[in-house]
Amino acid sequence: MTDADTTSGSRVVLTVFTVVVLIAGVMGTILGAIRPEDLDPELFGIIQLPPTPLGTALFGMITVGVGLGALIGAVVYISNRYDADAVE
Repeated sequence: MTDADTTSGSRVVLTVFTVVVLIAGVMGTILGAIRPEDLDPELFGIIQLPPTPLGTALFGMITVGVGLGALIGAVVYISNRYDADAVE
């Protein structure tokens, strides 16, 4: 196998992460366009966002990006510290 035949795992994870964040933005835009009555996006319980398509898209993208990014970061941190030779 050559380098062209394989795909890097980190590249796949980054692509999936980007697609999921973009989907969250699209869903936020759709939700903002529908405008439910009690729509009140508040980012991390501190920053008040407008209940517009842009505001809800930002809310979805930032919330999903930070949450998923923290999980991926934890997995990367743990996997880099794991010593396969220490396990018997």
